[in-house]
Amino acid sequence: MKRLLTILFLVSIGLTAVAQKKELLEDKETILARATLALDGALQPGQPLHEAVVKEQLIGRYVIQVSFREKGDISSVFVVSAEMHDQRSQNRFKDLVHQLELPFKMPKGRQYRIEHTFDLNTIHR
Repeated sequence: MKRLLTILFLVSIGLTAVAQKKELLEDKETILARATLALDGALQPGQPLHEAVVKEQLIGRYVIQVSFREKGDISSVFVVSAEMHDQRSQNRFKDLVHQLELPFKMPKGRQYRIEHTFDLNTIHR
């Protein structure tokens, strides 16, 4: 019985490790499309970014340049333009986006950049 429990425990650890691995993407167009989907998804209700925007009453419409690298880490966030905002909201939102992590990884040494528009004013309506 003890042996069976040990085997079940090891199998469950193995399945957990497999489930946590990020998908490896190699095609540039696929990577950029998936990054866009991930950023859109981060502002959906129930997601931590959405909850922070609502809780902290962040406002504005931003075009943000997001750079990300190999393991889905966001390496830099630059505000290209901002409308209907205040400086506090802009700085806080930029920090929140920088903390995001994309749900995929890329080949070693690769880094990409996209521009994405976020309209926080539509969240509060």
